[in-house]
Order: sequence, then C-alpha cells, then structure tokens
Amino acid sequence: MNFDTAAFKYFPNYIISMSVTEGLAELNCTDDNDYYKIIYIKTGPTHFIMNEKEFVLSGACAICMNEQDSIEFIKVHEEGAKVLWFKPTVINANFTFEVLNNPNRILSSTEYQDMYYLMQFTKEAVTNTKILSLHTIDATNIEHRLHLINELLTKQSTNVWPCRSRSYLFEILFSLARQEEVEDAFQSFSLYEGNSRLAVDVVYYLQSCYDQKITIEKLAEEFHTNRTTLLSDFKKYTGQSINQYLIELRLTMASTLLRDTELTVEEISDRSGFRDISYFSKVFKKKLYHTPIEYRKITN
Repeated sequence: MNFDTAAFKYFPNYIISMSVTEGLAELNCTDDNDYYKIIYIKTGPTHFIMNEKEFVLSGACAICMNEQDSIEFIKVHEEGAKVLWFKPTVINANFTFEVLNNPNRILSSTEYQDMYYLMQFTKEAVTNTKILSLHTIDATNIEHRLHLINELLTKQSTNVWPCRSRSYLFEILFSLARQEEVEDAFQSFSLYEGNSRLAVDVVYYLQSCYDQKITIEKLAEEFHTNRTTLLSDFKKYTGQSINQYLIELRLTMASTLLRDTELTVEEISDRSGFRDISYFSKVFKKKLYHTPIEYRKITN
C-alpha cells in the first residue's frame, strides 16, 4: 500500500514519502514494508505482541517500527490512535533501507547527526527501546504535531508545506529519542547521591517544553520548590546550569532544522524556543562557531 503524499497545489510532480492515518486498520496491510511507522495510541490499556514479545501498557504510548518489525494488537483503544508513515529518505536523501540496514555503513558527519533521529528504528535497536510510555505533556505534544503534519499534507495550503511537515516529523523524532534518554536517567537515578527526583523531573520537563518560554521562577513554581534548591539540585545532577542545558537542547533542534529543512531562520529560531533572532544568532555562533546562515550553507 502506498503512503506517499503527492503535491496537488504547489510543486507539480513532487512526492513526499510520508502520511498520517487515523486508527490502526492500515497496519494490517501485508505490503507496508517500505515505511517506518510511529504508532501513537492516546489511551490504554494496550496489550500487544511485537516481534514475538508481549507488552501491556497502561496509558498513552508511542511505538516505533521499522520495515521488518511485526505487531499484533490483542487489546487496544483505537479512538484517537494514529499512525505516521515515513521512509527514511524523508530524514536524509541518502538513507535507503539498504544503507541503514548495513552494519558496516559508512556515513558522513552530517548523516551521523541525522541518524540520531532514527536509532529506535534500526535493525540493531532492541524491541523494548521502540516502545515508549508517554506522559500527558508528551502525548499532547506528539498528538498536536501529528495533527499539524496531517493538515499540511492533506491541505497543502502554503508553499512551505513539504518543508514544514518534515520539520514537525523531526520534532516528533527528537521527542521520542529524548524520551529514551530520560528513561535511562530515571533507571539510573538510584546512583544519584542527592536522593531527590527534582533534577530528573526538571530534565524531563525541559526535554518536553524546550520550545516554550521557560524561566527559573516558572520552574520553581511548577515543581513546588525554591530557586536555590532548584538550581543547586539541577547542577549537582547534570553538571550544567538549567540555562546551559536548555540552550543546548534548543540548539540541537535549531541545527537540525537549519541542516535538513528550508524553513526561514526566523521560524527556526522561534520553533526552537529562541524568541529573539539576534540572541539566537549570537548564541548559535558562540556554540557552533558559525552563524545560522553560515551553518546552513556548510551543511547542505
């Protein structure tokens, strides 16, 4: 079955290998092996078998599948469930299945950076890392971006619809990749000498809300603590200040959008959480040694 989207308003003959479908019925297709899939399930419980392993999840979840993964749902709420279909070439034109499935693949530095977004889809990824329980804030963010992608692909109401839909895909993949990192942090938390979950909770919040306006005062209020405890606990756990950590998160997303989309620098700045374009350019150059425009030129 074909899940590509063909242009009908702008860019005649253009095709992007991505689409969003409602419900889970299309997963029963026997010829859908040309796509990666992100299955978003809004509410649980969800009982399923993936790659011969059985799982039961209680709430919202996301499941990452490559072209060879198999899944069978035993119990699932299909209302609100969505599937995002895409080929890895949407992330990078050189990312064919043949390349990605080659354990001896040789990639450029830029391609290695793009691989970050697909690690949960590769053949090397163990099944457990492909299945992510979602907190409310993550479920809301992913559902919203899926809606935006679907709107762009089906209505094509602006001439930047291909670029913008790809950018939302990157944001979803960034969120899912970061989810796994946060889960690792929770699992290793017992090693943290401070015996407090505050820092990890703040890390998780920043991972999910990096594109929003965030202040120390807002964080302290959100986590019912004071400024001194918040700053001290976070620095002890991460080795960074909250501001340093947040800037690095935002620059990671910004550099990806500069490298892999044609969105304006102004939109990328705003989407990454930098509301001041001048400040964005200054911080970007300080950290990456190039202005955003220069970085785009040398990475394309």
